[in-house]
Amino acid sequence: MKPIIGITCFHDWPEQRHRQNDTYINAVKQAGGLPILLPCLAGEADIGTHLDLVHGLLVAGGPDADPVFFGEEPEEGLGNVNPCMDAYEIPIIAMALKRDMPVFGICRGEQMLNIAAGGSVIQHLPTTVRRVLKHQQSAPRSYVTHSIDLAAGTLLSRILGAETTRVNSFHHQAVGRVALGFCVSAVAPDGVIEAIESTEHKFAIGVQWHPECMWDSTPNFDVLFDAFVLACRNYEQLS
Repeated sequence: MKPIIGITCFHDWPEQRHRQNDTYINAVKQAGGLPILLPCLAGEADIGTHLDLVHGLLVAGGPDADPVFFGEEPEEGLGNVNPCMDAYEIPIIAMALKRDMPVFGICRGEQMLNIAAGGSVIQHLPTTVRRVLKHQQSAPRSYVTHSIDLAAGTLLSRILGAETTRVNSFHHQAVGRVALGFCVSAVAPDGVIEAIESTEHKFAIGVQWHPECMWDSTPNFDVLFDAFVLACRNYEQLS
């Protein structure tokens, strides 16, 4: 049986609809997982039932998180926030971590993973980071535009089998204060955190770039999805 991977959805509140890009679905399918989409629900019982249905949680990209969830007031440069997504993703991540279910956060998903575990987010990189790189690329989504350095000995570095690599980039925020129980897995040349991972869970990794956009490209990050789906398969066998 294929492990079932729950993928969070983007909630378009003006249109009152949920949606998600094919790239997330295809990347999970190619790695051997069975993807299902998880709409934003309110209520601990329903959120817990969502987790009962899956063997791993992929937290996808999306809008900015409300800074109230990491103890800050909104700063100039903060983009659109979506209360529905925040209210769903923070508790489902926290519940998944409590179950030691594999969690993979991408872009906003990395930031939400950090927030759910008690960390913070830089609200707008250009006003905070000196000599910041261009993290909103003007290039095809599958094209890599800047380098990152991987921290030696981390799970991410072992999965990618490298000390440095290049990534695509579509963000104006990034992890700020790293949550307790997590470490930095990768940084950009300007010091912006590009990946975090848990030191207390079997698989809880967040990356700031969009590896799913490269699932059918060269180069790609297929090994990262392979590792995530394998962790979900192991979780399935133990649950």
